[in-house]
Amino acid sequence: MAFWNALENYFTVNATTFDTNAKKVSLALTYFKQGTQAGDWASNHIATILAGNPVNYGTWDDFRDAFKAQFIPPETQNEAIQNIHNTPQRNQEFGEWYQEWSRYARRANVDEATKMYAFRRALDTALHNKLLQLSPMPITLAGLVEKAREFDKNWRTFAGPTRGFPRRNPRIWEISEEESEINAFPRPSPFRQNRGRGRGRGHGCGRLSPEERKRCINNNLCLYCAIPGHIAANCTALPNT
Repeated sequence: MAFWNALENYFTVNATTFDTNAKKVSLALTYFKQGTQAGDWASNHIATILAGNPVNYGTWDDFRDAFKAQFIPPETQNEAIQNIHNTPQRNQEFGEWYQEWSRYARRANVDEATKMYAFRRALDTALHNKLLQLSPMPITLAGLVEKAREFDKNWRTFAGPTRGFPRRNPRIWEISEEESEINAFPRPSPFRQNRGRGRGRGHGCGRLSPEERKRCINNNLCLYCAIPGHIAANCTALPNT
């Protein structure tokens, strides 16, 4: 695709010179290296064109489609079509994600409406919802991309890189999944918890010894405050001072 993008760009910059399909196709055919599979295909293509009466180079789109049909395997296009629908942005930075998604979009060779639909569905949910509020709605993929990039940049500027991820009590990271499951009991009311605090050992001021941890697990006690009825992830006790 880089080859075709370079040609398209060259023709755009030199639009006054390459103002017909014949000029574009003729120039493109000179870039295929002789002695290669692509070079042999180009040579045969030239011979077919020159044998016509009158000589007809066809349209640029027809020429590009003929090349793709010859050298791009169908499974590559099918995979690209799947990927434009199955490559969600999630929490990636927009530019990084779009670079990957747009590569699939170019290879998919589908119409603009299909690309726009897949693009919007693959966006981060918040960005997608933001686009829905636009009036008027962009009618091209380029317009959607520009707006999404703008929203994502502003969002990350003001919300920071950790948007959507609440901070957690660092003490909770010490608790394993197995221990959390063992301690999964209904949480008591604040009144009951305060009444029982005199009977709890209240050891939320440092790392537990293996013996104390085992005692809490065996007796279904919170690993932070040593009071039964809840797990450390739900503990509301303040750290000891």
